[in-house]
Amino acid sequence: MRISTSQIFDNSVESMNNSLTKAVNFQQQISTGQQYSKASDNPYAVSWGVRLSFDKNRLSMYTNNQNSVTASMDNASTQLGSMIDQMNQLTSISVQAQNGALTPTALKALYQQASQIATTIQGQATAKDASGNPIFPSSINSVQIEPGVTVDSGIKTSNAFGKDLNSLSQADLASTSESAITGKTDVLAKINQFVAFLGHKAGIPAYASNTSTLSDVSSGLTSAYNQLQEAQTHSGLVGSLVIQASSAVNSLSTQLASTTSTLLDTDMAAATAGFTKQQALLNAAQALFGRLQSSDLFSKL
Repeated sequence: MRISTSQIFDNSVESMNNSLTKAVNFQQQISTGQQYSKASDNPYAVSWGVRLSFDKNRLSMYTNNQNSVTASMDNASTQLGSMIDQMNQLTSISVQAQNGALTPTALKALYQQASQIATTIQGQATAKDASGNPIFPSSINSVQIEPGVTVDSGIKTSNAFGKDLNSLSQADLASTSESAITGKTDVLAKINQFVAFLGHKAGIPAYASNTSTLSDVSSGLTSAYNQLQEAQTHSGLVGSLVIQASSAVNSLSTQLASTTSTLLDTDMAAATAGFTKQQALLNAAQALFGRLQSSDLFSKL
């Protein structure tokens, strides 16, 4: 079969174009770090890449939720821990108040100490975080911290203290009346009742009509203490779940990153070798084309 000069010429040009195209593709993979520049390059791999990207975004959502819950629960736990310590002081004052030999001056000192503790606890119960939001909010949400696992976003004020403290005035917070939600103890009311009891014993005129007994106020302090303990325990349990979820999400994130890299990222060694090979083929084709152009064959055919 006779091979014409034009066929050799066309083949040389086609070879150069193919090598140049492949070299450019490899160079793009190396510079971008991505195997594919468009979906049509590999529809299967790219579609899976989109799905993996969605999964990675969802894991980021879990991580954000974990961070938010951790901050909320840490703030609540710190406040509750301090309040529980002060409740222990109130219990100690309650025991001291049972000493029948105490003078009015000593009783007044106990009253003043208890009153100061009550004011401090009231302030901590209605404190706000660095963002200006209540540490114990009026409402909480259920947030997902890993696939299939949801937790409370914080410690609800009514769950910890028996009522929504954020909706009350300072006078209501200092009140001894009880209007706790069903099944809960009005913590501040129990503390204020104890202070009123001590005020009555110390002869403070404002509490002259107080009729509470030591048994009643001691029982109230115990109920308040237990409720605060339960709230702190709940915050600790949620914190433990978040730690476990964080570990699980980090593991999933690592797996997703590895899978995504395998599907979409450039294999630098292979791309570099391919680029080098195509460059060599391109150089060879160019050299051949140059020789063909200078050949006498072109001038004869």
